Amino acid sequence: MELESLKYIWRNLDTPAARQPDAELLALLQKRSRGPVARMRRNLFMELILILVTYIPTVLFYWIDFGGRLAGIGWLMLLVMLFYSGYFYRKNRLLQQMQCVQCEVRSNLERQVRTLKKYIRFYLLTGTFIVPVIVILSWLIVRWQLRSVPGPGFFRHLEHPHWWAHPLPWLLMLVPFTILSYYANACYINKLYGRHIRKLQELLQEMNEA
Repeated sequence: MELESLKYIWRNLDTPAARQPDAELLALLQKRSRGPVARMRRNLFMELILILVTYIPTVLFYWIDFGGRLAGIGWLMLLVMLFYSGYFYRKNRLLQQMQCVQCEVRSNLERQVRTLKKYIRFYLLTGTFIVPVIVILSWLIVRWQLRSVPGPGFFRHLEHPHWWAHPLPWLLMLVPFTILSYYANACYINKLYGRHIRKLQELLQEMNEA
């Protein structure tokens, strides 16, 4: 029934009275309970909360602990948090535009879906490689800042490094981890965004065929 209503609205978008059907179509797309755009915005907000809850304590830990010697890792984590916060802000603006009742649905919605897919691909790639990059940079910071720490403790062997202090074992472990991370991120992103984007694409295709 809902699909038939959408097809009827779509067929009448070129009529002089198209403004009201635009609003009706978008009202159907943004339903809180079932609308794909509303669900993606909800998932985006949950991800932002998760990022803040995870990264803020980590940043404070590295700033305060170790006598401030590993503050560089804290700044690195803060940079990542700000990067993803900006990304979430831009994606949320795009999703808001997809719910705009004053916009031309026919001319904008398909373009916005294409832009959203580019955002998702970017998110997949950065989410896959951000962890190996952080690990490598953190390892370099630890090697540099704690290379001369005297006495007992976890870092006491840095002056005479064991296997874990060399970069090659870490690089060998990061390769399979990065591959697994890619597929894990792909499943995660598909669950949060991919299936909803496909629903929008199927809806647009059925509208064009109507």
